[in-house]
Amino acid sequence: MAASEDFWDDILGHLKERVLLPVIGPELVTVKDGDRRVTLSRLVGERLAARDKLDVDWGPESGLDDAVGAYLTARGNEAHRLYRVVNDLLSDLNPEPPEALRQLADIGDFRLFISTTFDTLLARAINGVRFGGAARTRELWFSPNQSTGEQQENARVPRDDETVVFKVFGKASSTPQYALHDEDVLEWLYTLLTEKAPLPEWFGDQLKKSPLLLIGCHLSDWIGRLLTRMTSNDRLSVAEKQFFIVGESVARSPALLQFFRTFSSGSRVQVLPADPTAFVAELHERWRKRNPPAAPGRTSSTDQPAPVTTKGSIFISYVREDIDAARRLTEALAKIGGDVWFDERRLQPGDPWEQEILSSIRREIRLFLPVISKQTESREEGYVFKEWREAIKRAESLPPGGRKFLIPVVVDADYDGNPSRYRQVFEEFTAAQWGRAPGGEPDDALIATLKDAIRDMRRKDAP
Repeated sequence: MAASEDFWDDILGHLKERVLLPVIGPELVTVKDGDRRVTLSRLVGERLAARDKLDVDWGPESGLDDAVGAYLTARGNEAHRLYRVVNDLLSDLNPEPPEALRQLADIGDFRLFISTTFDTLLARAINGVRFGGAARTRELWFSPNQSTGEQQENARVPRDDETVVFKVFGKASSTPQYALHDEDVLEWLYTLLTEKAPLPEWFGDQLKKSPLLLIGCHLSDWIGRLLTRMTSNDRLSVAEKQFFIVGESVARSPALLQFFRTFSSGSRVQVLPADPTAFVAELHERWRKRNPPAAPGRTSSTDQPAPVTTKGSIFISYVREDIDAARRLTEALAKIGGDVWFDERRLQPGDPWEQEILSSIRREIRLFLPVISKQTESREEGYVFKEWREAIKRAESLPPGGRKFLIPVVVDADYDGNPSRYRQVFEEFTAAQWGRAPGGEPDDALIATLKDAIRDMRRKDAP
Protein backbone atom coordinates (compact mmCIF):
# COMPACT_ATOMS: atom_id res chain seq x y z
CA MET A 1 0.00 0.00 0.00
CA ALA A 2 1.49 3.33 -1.06
CA ALA A 3 1.45 6.34 1.22
CA SER A 4 -0.36 9.48 0.09
CA GLU A 5 1.51 12.70 -0.55
CA ASP A 6 -0.27 14.23 2.44
CA PHE A 7 1.18 11.43 4.58
CA TRP A 8 4.70 12.19 3.32
CA ASP A 9 4.27 15.96 3.65
CA ASP A 10 3.16 15.56 7.27
CA ILE A 11 6.17 13.39 8.13
CA LEU A 12 8.73 15.50 6.27
CA GLY A 13 7.30 18.69 7.77
CA HIS A 14 7.75 17.32 11.29
CA LEU A 15 11.25 16.15 10.35
CA LYS A 16 12.22 19.60 9.13
CA GLU A 17 11.23 21.02 12.51
CA ARG A 18 13.08 18.18 14.28
CA VAL A 19 10.08 17.21 16.39
CA LEU A 20 9.32 13.76 14.92
CA LEU A 21 10.32 10.81 17.14
CA PRO A 22 11.00 7.50 15.35
CA VAL A 23 10.03 4.34 17.25
CA ILE A 24 11.86 1.30 15.86
CA GLY A 25 10.37 -2.18 16.09
CA PRO A 26 11.56 -5.74 15.34
CA GLU A 27 10.19 -5.81 11.78
CA LEU A 28 12.87 -3.31 10.80
CA VAL A 29 15.77 -5.12 12.50
CA THR A 30 16.76 -7.66 9.88
CA VAL A 31 19.99 -9.63 9.48
CA LYS A 32 21.70 -11.76 6.86
CA ASP A 33 21.66 -15.52 7.42
CA GLY A 34 23.25 -17.31 4.50
CA ASP A 35 21.28 -16.48 1.37
CA ARG A 36 18.25 -15.14 3.21
CA ARG A 37 17.44 -11.98 5.13
CA VAL A 38 15.29 -12.46 8.22
CA THR A 39 14.35 -10.47 11.28
CA LEU A 40 16.78 -10.79 14.14
CA SER A 41 13.81 -11.92 16.24
CA ARG A 42 13.19 -14.86 13.90
CA LEU A 43 16.85 -15.88 13.76
CA VAL A 44 17.35 -15.80 17.54
CA GLY A 45 14.10 -17.76 17.91
CA GLU A 46 15.34 -20.42 15.50
CA ARG A 47 18.65 -20.69 17.33
CA LEU A 48 16.82 -21.02 20.67
CA ALA A 49 14.54 -23.74 19.28
CA ALA A 50 17.50 -25.66 17.84
CA ARG A 51 19.51 -25.33 21.05
CA ASP A 52 16.77 -26.72 23.29
CA LYS A 53 15.07 -28.96 20.71
CA LEU A 54 11.80 -27.06 21.06
CA ASP A 55 8.70 -27.97 19.10
CA VAL A 56 7.86 -24.73 17.23
CA ASP A 57 5.37 -24.55 14.38
CA TRP A 58 7.31 -22.06 12.24
CA GLY A 59 5.17 -19.92 9.98
CA PRO A 60 6.10 -16.95 7.81
CA GLU A 61 5.34 -14.52 10.65
CA SER A 62 6.90 -16.52 13.51
CA GLY A 63 9.71 -15.12 15.63
CA LEU A 64 11.34 -15.17 19.03
CA ASP A 65 7.93 -14.97 20.75
CA ASP A 66 7.02 -18.40 19.41
CA ALA A 67 10.27 -20.00 20.56
CA VAL A 68 10.00 -18.34 23.99
CA GLY A 69 6.45 -19.67 24.33
CA ALA A 70 7.63 -23.19 23.50
CA TYR A 71 10.50 -22.86 25.97
CA LEU A 72 8.21 -21.75 28.79
CA THR A 73 5.78 -24.55 28.01
CA ALA A 74 8.52 -27.17 28.08
CA ARG A 75 10.75 -25.72 30.81
CA GLY A 76 8.69 -23.21 32.76
CA ASN A 77 10.58 -23.96 35.95
CA GLU A 78 13.75 -22.64 34.29
CA ALA A 79 12.24 -19.40 32.98
CA HIS A 80 14.83 -17.33 34.84
CA ARG A 81 17.60 -18.82 32.66
CA LEU A 82 15.96 -17.75 29.43
CA TYR A 83 17.29 -14.18 29.61
CA ARG A 84 20.87 -15.39 29.84
CA VAL A 85 20.35 -17.94 27.06
CA VAL A 86 18.86 -15.37 24.64
CA ASN A 87 21.57 -12.86 25.51
CA ASP A 88 24.25 -15.48 24.77
CA LEU A 89 22.63 -16.36 21.43
CA LEU A 90 22.49 -12.69 20.49
CA SER A 91 26.15 -12.20 21.44
CA ASP A 92 27.21 -15.23 19.39
CA LEU A 93 25.38 -13.95 16.31
CA ASN A 94 26.80 -10.39 16.60
CA PRO A 95 25.19 -9.33 13.29
CA GLU A 96 25.92 -6.17 11.33
CA PRO A 97 23.27 -3.41 11.32
CA PRO A 98 20.95 -3.63 8.28
CA GLU A 99 20.83 -0.98 5.59
CA ALA A 100 17.43 0.28 6.80
CA LEU A 101 18.90 1.26 10.18
CA ARG A 102 21.85 2.91 8.46
CA GLN A 103 19.44 4.91 6.29
CA LEU A 104 17.56 6.07 9.38
CA ALA A 105 20.87 7.01 10.98
CA ASP A 106 21.74 9.11 7.93
CA ILE A 107 18.64 11.27 8.42
CA GLY A 108 20.36 13.98 10.41
CA ASP A 109 17.13 15.59 11.61
CA PHE A 110 16.56 12.59 13.89
CA ARG A 111 18.35 13.21 17.20
CA LEU A 112 16.31 11.02 19.58
CA PHE A 113 15.50 7.45 18.56
CA ILE A 114 13.19 5.14 20.51
CA SER A 115 13.77 1.40 20.26
CA THR A 116 11.36 -1.36 21.28
CA THR A 117 14.00 -4.06 20.73
CA PHE A 118 16.74 -5.08 23.16
CA ASP A 119 19.66 -5.43 20.72
CA THR A 120 22.33 -2.80 19.99
CA LEU A 121 22.03 -2.66 16.19
CA LEU A 122 20.39 0.78 16.02
CA ALA A 123 23.08 2.46 18.13
CA ARG A 124 25.80 0.68 16.15
CA ALA A 125 24.25 1.86 12.87
CA ILE A 126 24.23 5.45 14.14
CA ASN A 127 27.82 5.20 15.34
CA GLY A 128 28.90 3.82 11.98
CA VAL A 129 27.10 6.43 9.86
CA ARG A 130 27.52 9.55 12.01
CA PHE A 131 30.68 8.92 14.00
CA GLY A 132 32.86 6.64 11.91
CA GLY A 133 32.31 3.71 14.25
CA ALA A 134 33.16 5.58 17.45
CA ALA A 135 30.73 4.82 20.28
CA ARG A 136 29.33 8.35 20.63
CA THR A 137 25.64 7.52 20.56
CA ARG A 138 24.17 7.79 24.05
CA GLU A 139 22.27 4.52 24.56
CA LEU A 140 19.79 4.57 27.45
CA TRP A 141 17.33 1.93 28.64
CA PHE A 142 14.45 1.43 31.04
CA SER A 143 13.63 -1.52 33.31
CA PRO A 144 11.31 -1.85 36.34
CA ASN A 145 14.28 -2.94 38.49
CA GLN A 146 16.87 -0.51 37.12
CA SER A 147 19.70 0.51 39.44
CA THR A 148 19.92 3.98 40.94
CA GLY A 149 23.05 4.79 38.93
CA GLU A 150 21.36 3.86 35.66
CA GLN A 151 18.30 5.92 36.56
CA GLN A 152 20.56 8.91 37.26
CA GLU A 153 22.23 8.53 33.87
CA ASN A 154 18.80 8.39 32.21
CA ALA A 155 17.77 11.57 34.03
CA ARG A 156 20.52 13.73 32.52
CA VAL A 157 18.95 15.94 29.85
CA PRO A 158 20.70 15.40 26.47
CA ARG A 159 22.80 18.19 25.03
CA ASP A 160 21.72 19.69 21.72
CA ASP A 161 24.62 17.98 19.92
CA GLU A 162 23.94 14.50 21.36
CA THR A 163 22.29 11.59 19.55
CA VAL A 164 20.29 9.36 21.88
CA VAL A 165 18.76 5.89 21.57
CA PHE A 166 16.26 5.12 24.35
CA LYS A 167 15.37 1.43 24.72
CA VAL A 168 11.95 1.46 26.39
CA PHE A 169 11.81 -2.31 26.97
CA GLY A 170 15.33 -2.73 28.31
CA LYS A 171 18.60 -4.03 26.93
CA ALA A 172 19.79 -7.61 26.51
CA SER A 173 21.69 -8.99 29.49
CA SER A 174 22.07 -12.20 31.46
CA THR A 175 19.43 -11.04 33.96
CA PRO A 176 15.76 -9.98 33.49
CA GLN A 177 16.60 -6.41 32.51
CA TYR A 178 14.66 -6.61 29.24
CA ALA A 179 11.15 -7.58 28.13
CA LEU A 180 11.35 -11.00 26.53
CA HIS A 181 7.68 -12.02 26.32
CA ASP A 182 4.16 -10.61 26.65
CA GLU A 183 4.05 -10.93 30.43
CA ASP A 184 7.26 -8.90 30.62
CA VAL A 185 5.72 -6.20 28.43
CA LEU A 186 2.67 -6.16 30.72
CA GLU A 187 4.95 -5.66 33.74
CA TRP A 188 6.87 -2.86 32.02
CA LEU A 189 3.64 -1.01 31.19
CA TYR A 190 2.18 -1.60 34.65
CA THR A 191 5.33 -0.15 36.22
CA LEU A 192 5.04 2.95 34.04
CA LEU A 193 1.32 3.39 34.67
CA THR A 194 1.76 3.14 38.44
CA GLU A 195 4.95 5.24 38.30
CA LYS A 196 6.79 2.76 40.49
CA ALA A 197 9.75 3.40 38.21
CA PRO A 198 8.86 6.32 35.91
CA LEU A 199 10.60 7.35 32.72
CA PRO A 200 13.01 10.30 33.04
CA GLU A 201 11.11 13.58 32.99
CA TRP A 202 12.76 14.98 29.85
CA PHE A 203 12.00 11.78 27.91
CA GLY A 204 8.40 11.54 29.11
CA ASP A 205 7.79 15.15 28.10
CA GLN A 206 9.11 14.60 24.58
CA LEU A 207 7.22 11.33 24.23
CA LYS A 208 3.89 12.98 25.02
CA LYS A 209 4.25 16.23 23.12
CA SER A 210 6.00 15.03 19.94
CA PRO A 211 4.48 13.29 16.92
CA LEU A 212 5.55 9.63 16.78
CA LEU A 213 6.58 7.56 13.77
CA LEU A 214 6.28 3.87 14.66
CA ILE A 215 8.15 1.70 12.14
CA GLY A 216 7.93 -2.09 12.20
CA CYS A 217 6.57 -2.29 15.74
CA HIS A 218 4.58 -5.33 16.87
CA LEU A 219 1.29 -3.80 17.99
CA SER A 220 -1.28 -6.24 19.25
CA ASP A 221 -4.75 -4.84 19.85
CA TRP A 222 -4.26 -4.19 23.58
CA ILE A 223 -0.67 -2.95 23.32
CA GLY A 224 -1.51 -0.62 20.44
CA ARG A 225 -4.39 1.01 22.30
CA LEU A 226 -2.46 1.34 25.54
CA LEU A 227 0.77 2.69 24.06
CA THR A 228 -0.91 5.36 21.96
CA ARG A 229 -2.91 6.55 24.97
CA MET A 230 0.11 6.48 27.31
CA THR A 231 2.09 8.66 24.91
CA SER A 232 -0.64 11.29 24.57
CA ASN A 233 -1.56 14.04 27.02
CA ASP A 234 -5.27 13.78 26.15
CA ARG A 235 -7.86 11.20 25.18
CA LEU A 236 -7.28 9.96 21.64
CA SER A 237 -10.73 11.11 20.59
CA VAL A 238 -9.85 14.76 21.33
CA ALA A 239 -6.03 14.82 21.16
CA GLU A 240 -4.18 16.85 18.53
CA LYS A 241 -1.05 14.68 18.73
CA GLN A 242 -0.16 12.79 15.54
CA PHE A 243 0.84 9.14 15.19
CA PHE A 244 2.23 7.52 12.04
CA ILE A 245 2.21 3.71 12.18
CA VAL A 246 4.07 1.80 9.46
CA GLY A 247 4.40 -1.97 9.31
CA GLU A 248 2.97 -5.24 8.14
CA SER A 249 1.82 -6.76 11.44
CA VAL A 250 -0.54 -3.86 12.17
CA ALA A 251 -2.61 -4.89 9.15
CA ARG A 252 -3.26 -8.22 10.89
CA SER A 253 -5.01 -6.50 13.78
CA PRO A 254 -8.37 -5.36 12.34
CA ALA A 255 -9.79 -4.56 15.78
CA LEU A 256 -6.95 -2.09 16.42
CA LEU A 257 -7.39 -0.47 13.01
CA GLN A 258 -11.11 -0.12 13.59
CA PHE A 259 -10.43 1.42 17.01
CA PHE A 260 -8.16 4.05 15.44
CA ARG A 261 -10.70 4.82 12.69
CA THR A 262 -13.48 5.24 15.24
CA PHE A 263 -11.77 7.18 18.00
CA SER A 264 -9.00 9.11 16.26
CA SER A 265 -10.69 10.53 13.22
CA GLY A 266 -8.93 12.76 10.75
CA SER A 267 -5.16 12.66 10.51
CA ARG A 268 -4.25 12.08 14.16
CA VAL A 269 -3.47 8.36 13.77
CA GLN A 270 -2.37 7.44 10.26
CA VAL A 271 -1.71 3.76 9.58
CA LEU A 272 0.29 2.53 6.59
CA PRO A 273 0.31 -1.28 6.21
CA ALA A 274 3.57 -1.60 4.29
CA ASP A 275 7.01 -3.19 4.31
CA PRO A 276 8.90 -1.08 6.88
CA THR A 277 12.24 -1.56 5.09
CA ALA A 278 10.83 -0.22 1.81
CA PHE A 279 9.22 2.66 3.70
CA VAL A 280 12.52 3.67 5.31
CA ALA A 281 14.27 3.55 1.93
CA GLU A 282 11.68 5.95 0.48
CA LEU A 283 11.77 8.18 3.56
CA HIS A 284 15.55 8.40 3.26
CA GLU A 285 15.32 9.19 -0.47
CA ARG A 286 12.69 11.90 0.02
CA TRP A 287 14.60 13.46 2.92
CA ARG A 288 17.83 13.44 0.90
CA LYS A 289 16.13 15.26 -1.98
CA ARG A 290 15.28 18.04 0.46
CA ASN A 291 18.68 17.84 2.16
CA PRO A 292 21.27 17.04 -0.53
CA PRO A 293 24.86 16.29 0.52
CA ALA A 294 27.15 19.30 0.49
CA ALA A 295 29.17 19.96 -2.63
CA PRO A 296 32.93 19.26 -2.42
CA GLY A 297 34.65 21.93 -0.37
CA ARG A 298 31.40 23.02 1.29
CA THR A 299 29.50 21.80 4.31
CA SER A 300 25.86 21.64 5.28
CA SER A 301 24.21 21.54 8.68
CA THR A 302 23.27 17.90 8.22
CA ASP A 303 26.45 16.51 6.70
CA GLN A 304 29.12 18.32 8.68
CA PRO A 305 29.80 16.48 11.93
CA ALA A 306 29.33 18.65 14.97
CA PRO A 307 32.45 19.81 16.78
CA VAL A 308 33.63 17.11 19.13
CA THR A 309 32.46 17.75 22.68
CA THR A 310 32.29 14.20 24.04
CA LYS A 311 35.89 13.05 23.76
CA GLY A 312 37.14 9.53 24.20
CA SER A 313 40.25 8.81 26.20
CA ILE A 314 41.85 6.86 23.31
CA PHE A 315 42.81 8.89 20.23
CA ILE A 316 43.30 7.28 16.79
CA SER A 317 45.46 9.37 14.47
CA TYR A 318 45.36 8.44 10.77
CA VAL A 319 45.58 9.80 7.24
CA ARG A 320 42.39 10.04 5.19
CA GLU A 321 43.34 7.11 2.94
CA ASP A 322 43.39 4.79 5.98
CA ILE A 323 39.91 5.72 7.22
CA ASP A 324 38.41 2.25 6.67
CA ALA A 325 41.20 0.60 8.65
CA ALA A 326 40.83 3.25 11.37
CA ARG A 327 37.09 2.53 11.60
CA ARG A 328 37.71 -1.18 12.06
CA LEU A 329 40.31 -0.45 14.71
CA THR A 330 37.80 1.81 16.47
CA GLU A 331 35.16 -0.94 16.44
CA ALA A 332 37.65 -3.46 17.85
CA LEU A 333 38.56 -1.07 20.68
CA ALA A 334 34.90 -0.44 21.49
CA LYS A 335 34.29 -4.20 21.80
CA ILE A 336 36.94 -4.50 24.51
CA GLY A 337 35.65 -1.50 26.42
CA GLY A 338 37.78 1.28 24.95
CA ASP A 339 36.44 4.84 25.06
CA VAL A 340 37.55 6.00 21.61
CA TRP A 341 37.83 9.46 20.11
CA PHE A 342 37.76 8.81 16.38
CA ASP A 343 37.44 12.02 14.36
CA GLU A 344 36.29 11.86 10.72
CA ARG A 345 36.50 15.56 9.96
CA ARG A 346 38.80 16.53 7.12
CA LEU A 347 40.93 19.11 8.89
CA GLN A 348 42.65 21.98 7.16
CA PRO A 349 45.11 24.45 8.71
CA GLY A 350 43.19 27.11 10.59
CA ASP A 351 40.01 25.08 11.07
CA PRO A 352 38.23 26.22 14.25
CA TRP A 353 38.62 22.87 16.01
CA GLU A 354 42.27 22.31 15.07
CA GLN A 355 43.56 23.77 18.33
CA GLU A 356 40.87 21.91 20.27
CA ILE A 357 42.22 18.58 19.03
CA LEU A 358 45.88 19.44 19.51
CA SER A 359 45.16 20.80 22.97
CA SER A 360 43.36 17.59 23.90
CA ILE A 361 46.32 15.51 22.75
CA ARG A 362 48.59 17.64 24.93
CA ARG A 363 46.43 17.49 28.05
CA GLU A 364 43.46 15.14 28.07
CA ILE A 365 43.72 11.88 26.13
CA ARG A 366 45.11 8.83 27.88
CA LEU A 367 46.26 6.65 24.97
CA PHE A 368 47.49 7.70 21.53
CA LEU A 369 47.39 5.27 18.58
CA PRO A 370 49.16 6.54 15.44
CA VAL A 371 48.08 4.46 12.43
CA ILE A 372 51.15 3.67 10.30
CA SER A 373 50.92 2.43 6.74
CA LYS A 374 52.10 2.78 3.17
CA GLN A 375 49.79 5.80 3.02
CA THR A 376 51.62 7.65 5.80
CA GLU A 377 54.90 6.65 4.19
CA SER A 378 53.89 8.27 0.89
CA ARG A 379 52.99 11.60 2.52
CA GLU A 380 55.41 14.52 2.33
CA GLU A 381 53.23 16.59 4.66
CA GLY A 382 49.92 16.33 6.40
CA TYR A 383 47.89 17.29 9.46
CA VAL A 384 48.47 13.84 10.95
CA PHE A 385 52.13 14.71 11.57
CA LYS A 386 51.04 17.65 13.74
CA GLU A 387 49.08 15.19 15.89
CA TRP A 388 52.11 12.89 16.10
CA ARG A 389 54.42 15.73 17.21
CA GLU A 390 51.99 16.79 19.95
CA ALA A 391 51.73 13.18 21.15
CA ILE A 392 55.52 12.87 21.33
CA LYS A 393 55.75 16.06 23.40
CA ARG A 394 53.09 14.67 25.71
CA ALA A 395 54.94 11.34 26.05
CA GLU A 396 58.15 13.16 27.00
CA SER A 397 56.36 14.77 29.94
CA LEU A 398 55.23 11.45 31.41
CA PRO A 399 57.33 9.70 34.08
CA PRO A 400 59.55 6.82 32.87
CA GLY A 401 58.13 3.38 33.56
CA GLY A 402 54.60 4.77 33.88
CA ARG A 403 51.47 3.82 31.96
CA LYS A 404 51.53 3.32 28.20
CA PHE A 405 50.69 6.38 26.17
CA LEU A 406 52.01 5.67 22.66
CA ILE A 407 51.04 2.46 20.83
CA PRO A 408 51.87 2.73 17.11
CA VAL A 409 49.68 0.45 15.01
CA VAL A 410 50.69 -0.82 11.55
CA VAL A 411 47.74 -1.63 9.29
CA ASP A 412 49.64 -2.95 6.26
CA ALA A 413 48.96 -6.66 5.76
CA ASP A 414 52.54 -7.31 4.57
CA TYR A 415 54.25 -5.74 7.58
CA ASP A 416 57.16 -8.03 8.54
CA GLY A 417 57.83 -6.66 12.01
CA ASN A 418 60.65 -4.37 10.90
CA PRO A 419 59.70 -0.74 11.69
CA SER A 420 62.75 0.62 9.87
CA ARG A 421 60.93 0.29 6.54
CA TYR A 422 58.78 3.25 7.56
CA ARG A 423 61.08 6.23 7.15
CA GLN A 424 58.38 8.86 7.69
CA VAL A 425 57.75 7.68 11.23
CA PHE A 426 59.27 9.82 13.93
CA GLU A 427 62.24 8.30 15.71
CA GLU A 428 60.49 8.56 19.08
CA PHE A 429 57.87 6.02 17.94
CA THR A 430 60.49 3.29 17.58
CA ALA A 431 60.95 3.23 21.35
CA ALA A 432 57.33 2.10 21.79
CA GLN A 433 55.90 -1.36 21.25
CA TRP A 434 54.29 -1.53 17.78
CA GLY A 435 51.05 -3.39 17.20
CA ARG A 436 49.79 -5.15 14.11
CA ALA A 437 46.27 -4.68 12.74
CA PRO A 438 46.11 -5.79 9.09
CA GLY A 439 43.40 -3.74 7.43
CA GLY A 440 42.49 -2.39 10.87
CA GLU A 441 41.80 -5.78 12.49
CA PRO A 442 44.08 -6.07 15.57
CA ASP A 443 45.90 -9.38 16.04
CA ASP A 444 45.79 -11.23 19.36
CA ALA A 445 48.97 -9.63 20.66
CA LEU A 446 47.69 -6.12 20.01
CA ILE A 447 44.32 -6.92 21.58
CA ALA A 448 46.13 -8.11 24.71
CA THR A 449 48.25 -4.94 24.80
CA LEU A 450 45.21 -2.70 24.40
CA LYS A 451 43.25 -4.55 27.08
CA ASP A 452 46.17 -4.12 29.49
CA ALA A 453 46.37 -0.39 28.68
CA ILE A 454 42.62 0.07 29.21
CA ARG A 455 42.73 -1.79 32.54
CA ASP A 456 45.67 0.37 33.61
CA MET A 457 43.75 3.55 32.81
CA ARG A 458 40.76 2.34 34.81
CA ARG A 459 42.86 1.38 37.81
CA LYS A 460 44.36 4.86 37.91
CA ASP A 461 40.90 6.42 37.58
CA ALA A 462 39.48 4.39 40.45
CA PRO A 463 39.03 6.28 43.71
